[in-house]
Amino acid sequence: MPALVPQTLDWITRAPVRANGVSTSTASPDAVFAVLADHERWVEWFPSLKQVEVLGPAVGVGARRRVKIPMSWIEEEFIAWDPGVRWAFTATAASPRWTRSLVEDCRLTARPDGGTDIDYTMYLDPVGPMGWIMRRSIGRVSDTIQQAMQHLATRASATNLA
Repeated sequence: MPALVPQTLDWITRAPVRANGVSTSTASPDAVFAVLADHERWVEWFPSLKQVEVLGPAVGVGARRRVKIPMSWIEEEFIAWDPGVRWAFTATAASPRWTRSLVEDCRLTARPDGGTDIDYTMYLDPVGPMGWIMRRSIGRVSDTIQQAMQHLATRASATNLA
């Protein structure tokens, strides 16, 4: 699988392209984080994800996974794992290689009512023909992330009630 340039959280201020989705859940930040940390079940609530495979430790900074999205496999390594607060990874490889770098960052903010504000942003540096397509369709990517965050909020709320 072609290597990408892994990035730190500092890179997101310089990333050339970003897509974002936000939502609010009635669940606590810890309950939302628990859904984020359940790698294999992402396919149930993130529309573009087709498969998730944990490659090493499943928890914490340094955890790794491989995901399948339409037309691509991506290997990811977690660079932030702060339960109830922040969850982020950088991509280390992608096939085909459609971006130089990729970071996805989810921030959770506790609400006074006990719920959670969810802010999820994808930062990338697209390259090649797939990168061109990605740049042209970033609005649709944001729509997909927005839909996923609504599903995340709903799933966390339902899990929180169980």
